Amino acid sequence: MDPRSLDYLKQRRPSETVEPLLRALSAELATQVPEGQLRALAYLAGRRFGTQQSIGEIRTLVEFEAFANDVLGRLDWGWMSIEEGTGAVDILHGCAPLQRWFGDGGVPWAPGFFEGMYAEWMRQLGAGERLDVRQILGGTGSAEVMRFRLAHESSFGQ
Repeated sequence: MDPRSLDYLKQRRPSETVEPLLRALSAELATQVPEGQLRALAYLAGRRFGTQQSIGEIRTLVEFEAFANDVLGRLDWGWMSIEEGTGAVDILHGCAPLQRWFGDGGVPWAPGFFEGMYAEWMRQLGAGERLDVRQILGGTGSAEVMRFRLAHESSFGQ
């Protein structure tokens, strides 16, 4: 397990009061709405959340990482870190409570929430219209860590 995840789990507060509701809602939505539409809905909810948690005057990725970890920590939503590469910025998000909230059925679509949240925050940081945030599946790292990438839309293919 990633050492950052271990540190985070040692400090987390259980939030089990709303989880049965979210799992039931998730299961019902899955019977009524196609997976792609659920992911799009989660993405839009994430964008809305990102707007509600405005980054304010933050201008650097270091400041952004501190801001995001403060928000995530207060809500018990895990941790994040930034990895800068050539032509892209990766956002690693560990210990997200998505499976706990939405059950196994939410695994394919629920990350859309964080995808939308990070996309909105990147827009607030000045990312242009042609930049996009998408979840990157596979690759290296721990299973509990999701990877999102901010890059030019053409780099994702279709």
